Amino acid sequence: MILPTLLLADNWPQWRGPQRDGISHETGLLAQWPKEGPKLLWEVSNMGRGYSTPAVVNGRLFLMESEGLENESVMALDARDGKRIWSTRLGNVGNPKQQPNFPTARSTPTLEGDLLYAQSSDGDVACLDAKTGNVRWKKNIRNEYGGKTAEWAYAESPLLDGDALVCAPGGSAATVIALRKSTGDLIWKCPLPEADDAGFSSAIVVEVGGIREYVRLLTKGLVGIEASTGRFLWRYSKPISKYGANIQTPVASGDYVFCSSTGTGAGVVKLEKAWAYPVVADGRLYIRDNNVLWCYAVGSVK
Repeated sequence: MILPTLLLADNWPQWRGPQRDGISHETGLLAQWPKEGPKLLWEVSNMGRGYSTPAVVNGRLFLMESEGLENESVMALDARDGKRIWSTRLGNVGNPKQQPNFPTARSTPTLEGDLLYAQSSDGDVACLDAKTGNVRWKKNIRNEYGGKTAEWAYAESPLLDGDALVCAPGGSAATVIALRKSTGDLIWKCPLPEADDAGFSSAIVVEVGGIREYVRLLTKGLVGIEASTGRFLWRYSKPISKYGANIQTPVASGDYVFCSSTGTGAGVVKLEKAWAYPVVADGRLYIRDNNVLWCYAVGSVK
């Protein structure tokens, strides 16, 4: 699973919390609201548009927003009073002509130490200084890797795992990629043969049988990709939304991964490490590598 960082109890540094499972370990919460309701501490009305949920770290609140179709930004607010500390433009809003009623920011920033990682709906991925909003590096994964999204543009929240930032440009050339988080340089790319669109889900980390992998829902199903190499491992094609809305983030527990999609249903897969033992018969060697069976004449194997 995702390795935890040392966090304060109230920190929520990424999409769905410290472990990407939606679970908070804070204690001392109210069993019920007071009769008059919770006290309003502050309210901000000039936030622009967006579906971004906030990340909260060390008294600052970080989120994405858009204004019009040409400005999508990431911002920092003071969690005590809601005052804006900084705002940095990442780029344009993605797919405004395909969905004129819904173009806007859709991702949640990811915080690690003094750095913030954000992805815009048009595919601009950036690393920023969390204190100042200054950009350390930025690249557009749609342009650089031939990315392809479904109609609501990019909506995933970047996953950090060790030195890697994992995201999905979509398309046939580099369906899922890992970038070096310090520079944005490419570590590996995984071109899936089905050439999935990026979808709207975010990746999680799962480790089974000593193999660490990234599991994510794309437009044509749930896939597993080896974390160290970007090698495609498996696919589960049943949880595909009949509305083209593969949105939900998978949930893992031990060897099991649960996934659902809008309007179609849900399913659970059990992950197992497959061992392939070669067989020699009638002068030929047979060996399986994942889902591919190879056959060689014994004298030709080198």
